[in-house]
Amino acid sequence: MKVDGLEPRPDFWRVRPDEIIALCESATKCSRKEVICHTPLGYPVYALFYGDFSEPPPQTNWSAGGSSTTYRNYTARPAGGPQTFLFIAGIHGAEPETVAGAVNLIKELETGEDFLGRRHDELAKLISQYRFIVVPCVNMDGRAISPDHLRGIDWNRFRHVSQGTWKDGSRVGWRGSKAWFPLPLDRVSYPGGYPNSEGYNIMHDAAPGDIRTAEARALLQLAARWRVDALLNGHSYEYAPSILPLSSIDYPEKLARSRAIRYRCNMAMHRAGLTAFQPVPPEKDRPGRPGINLNNVLSLASGAMALTLECSVSYDKPEKPPRVHPTRKYTFEELMEPVFITLREYLADGLEAPFIVRGDEKIHQD
Repeated sequence: MKVDGLEPRPDFWRVRPDEIIALCESATKCSRKEVICHTPLGYPVYALFYGDFSEPPPQTNWSAGGSSTTYRNYTARPAGGPQTFLFIAGIHGAEPETVAGAVNLIKELETGEDFLGRRHDELAKLISQYRFIVVPCVNMDGRAISPDHLRGIDWNRFRHVSQGTWKDGSRVGWRGSKAWFPLPLDRVSYPGGYPNSEGYNIMHDAAPGDIRTAEARALLQLAARWRVDALLNGHSYEYAPSILPLSSIDYPEKLARSRAIRYRCNMAMHRAGLTAFQPVPPEKDRPGRPGINLNNVLSLASGAMALTLECSVSYDKPEKPPRVHPTRKYTFEELMEPVFITLREYLADGLEAPFIVRGDEKIHQD
């Protein structure tokens, strides 16, 4: 979709499907790379692996393994061994900020510098202490039809570009888009970059026994196969950047930990000047709404901690001011900076205490 008035993107903002594919195909420092699926339009969805991923498939799944005599029946990680971290971006194709962050992160891991020529030595060192998987863009179909960025556009156009437009010209809307699964494509003049080309919102392809998209199935298989311990799911919205609250439907032991990590990451973004509001401290934080989404089923696939990062689309003067919105227009560098800040804090936290206890201890006796 063409949006009039958008400024030219800088060279480091490489978010087109062909640019993402070319970067993944050229990667040589990763220990393995896979096309985990193809989208309905035929785009490859790449996963790049950094670290040792040489072990055979698990002998059981997380559900059965958690009910056996030891977690070792599922996980191959020895006590104290590296945890597995999954970073996924671009589930909503109209939201390019975390895609730009993921692309620049891959460039850093491959060459030592991102496309801006910057080094992220602290983050690279943290990643080296994990088994790290990055999926730079899940919804390549939505990315293909979306603008390279939406920096500075108004709230109304953001909704049209993201969730689409009905044939009468009205917005489908954020909540309205979730009233349909899939979106009835014969009733829209533009589907938005939120869903894939079949009209499915991949983030909500999460009904057990009824997973409909190749993209969601591939992510679930990826998490289960490689025993993912924690994941970051990258999105964008019209507020200041933030880690969202964990769903109230999650493992109880993860709720307190996730609130602490959320506060840590949000405070880091606040200190960096990306948010004007004071983050909610863990003791006052509450889980989000009780509905389920892809994060929940990814957690169920491997036991992983799952958090969502929302970057900002950076409004100047939104037509409908959000509850918490940017007080200035972010630079392109700042639009993707929450990716680097969040990964640094999230990964550091996991080295202080494991995200999941997966040791050799007995958990059940026959």
